[in-house]
Amino acid sequence: MRKIIFLIGILSSLSFVRVNEFNKNTIIQIKPESKLEILGTTNINKFECNFNFLEIDKPVPLFFQKKGKKIYFKKATLVLKNSCFDCGSRGINRDFSKLLKSNEFPLILLDLKEIEKKEATTEALVEMTIAGISKTYKIPVKVTENKNYLVTGNLDLNIEDYNLKVPKKMLGLIVVSEMIKINFNLILKKC
Repeated sequence: MRKIIFLIGILSSLSFVRVNEFNKNTIIQIKPESKLEILGTTNINKFECNFNFLEIDKPVPLFFQKKGKKIYFKKATLVLKNSCFDCGSRGINRDFSKLLKSNEFPLILLDLKEIEKKEATTEALVEMTIAGISKTYKIPVKVTENKNYLVTGNLDLNIEDYNLKVPKKMLGLIVVSEMIKINFNLILKKC
């Protein structure tokens, strides 16, 4: 009986080692030279809002598990303060903040769910939360590794998907398009 209990104990401990063998974690720092820009248009002009990465001073922990060609992430959330976007002038910054309902929802959350390496591309599954509404997107990304990791990509987004009202100016003469483009060029350093 003691041998059986001993054997069960060894098998149990080996099974935990086997499961945790593929679980990994790391910490990354987003370098301040990184870029995240939101590009939009109106019926008469264009605008650009850039995120200030100097405001992200805390490293981001990543917990992940590899399975085949996919990497699954747990709690890999990038928190962006709406107030850290600069659109070029106080008036546009104020309109952008109002559009995002910043008084009620001051943060944008980007939660990385998984990455899948395909033949010619890599796809990231990201859940984005804006103004309290979450949507999931598959985003083609390019990952370059040298001293740091460079992750680049873009996403076309309809702001009405987040129940955001398209702003109008000058009694409706200037109308912002509901479609925006998000470009990112993230420089990630492993800590």
